[in-house]
Amino acid sequence: MLSFQDVCKRYPDGTTAVDQLSLDISHGELVALIGPSGCGKSTTLRMVNRLVEPSSGTILVDGRDNRAYHPVELRRRLGYVIQQVGLMPHLTIAENIAFVLRLQGVAPKQRRRRAEELMHLVGLDPGLYLDRYPRELSGGQQQRIGVLRALAHDPDIILMDEPFGALDPLIREQLQDELKRLQKTVHKTILFVTHDMDEALRIADRIVLMRDGRIVQAAEPEQMLRAPADAFVAEFIGRHRMLRQASEVAVADVMIDNPVTMEVHAGLAQALERMRQRRVNSVMVVDSGGRFAGVARLEDVTRALEQGLPMRVGDVARWAQTAVHPDDPALNAMRQMLWYRVDAVPVVAEDGTLAGLVTRSALAGVLDDALRVTGAEPLAEAR
Repeated sequence: MLSFQDVCKRYPDGTTAVDQLSLDISHGELVALIGPSGCGKSTTLRMVNRLVEPSSGTILVDGRDNRAYHPVELRRRLGYVIQQVGLMPHLTIAENIAFVLRLQGVAPKQRRRRAEELMHLVGLDPGLYLDRYPRELSGGQQQRIGVLRALAHDPDIILMDEPFGALDPLIREQLQDELKRLQKTVHKTILFVTHDMDEALRIADRIVLMRDGRIVQAAEPEQMLRAPADAFVAEFIGRHRMLRQASEVAVADVMIDNPVTMEVHAGLAQALERMRQRRVNSVMVVDSGGRFAGVARLEDVTRALEQGLPMRVGDVARWAQTAVHPDDPALNAMRQMLWYRVDAVPVVAEDGTLAGLVTRSALAGVLDDALRVTGAEPLAEAR
């Protein structure tokens, strides 16, 4: 869909803005370019629509060298959204949205119909807004119109250059969420430049972090958080974000929701056979209503059987030293494991029912990488 092949941009003074950049962006993918000021992210974006010409290398748009297009034709094929919005103040909202359609010779009624369709996509009433002028809209509403104008002629690729940078944080978050929702509906390929890592993590399918004109790491947000390529990436993301990412994971996200269970009235031999089949050394014991009644451990079940005691599994179940709620932070479960020196913690809902089980291994897969980046002691070494 969009491909950069060894692309460079050098200026006459010897400055290299983009250096041997190679990147393939798939159809329907939202890729965020991010990095410190002067890293080449905006230059990279502007080379796509030839506002900046590359010094060497090739940029393919739909498999065709973008230099094969006339610049005007190319720019009409692409959508473009910038921070300053750029709505024309003397045109109505409907006319702004359909401006490129007018240049393409689309009939007025069709242009109006297209503007109405797009307004519904972002939750704005066409009857209320289409005949207004940009000055009559808030900043957030104007930015929505800027996005709709980029969509109006149905381009396959949309370029967005820090489109939400001038808005206050609350409006920015609303528009970020709206963009993600819109992307699921229209399935456009979007190249999005931002200086804000929180924004990139929130909206992107893949993040491309640049430094000195080169790509340092290109990865999905989760992968970049869990496995930053080097110290620069970790520092740019921010160590505090790593820890916050770990602390924001809920118990419900990491728990095993179908642990091995037995009802309190089940026999000891049945419990032993269940443990053998499932290759575990304990079972969660519940009453007939699914309420947690304790943990039956292999050694306790075996001892009772050897003694020939007429007991049920509920009789040997021990109440757990600790339990967590599904909505608790997963780090709480980790702390409980370390404090009580156990390998698993039952997850009990407010009504007392067993919701699941958090194990050390389940926690480790989600939290270890984030904790390593912060310098905290990993789970596997924290005994």
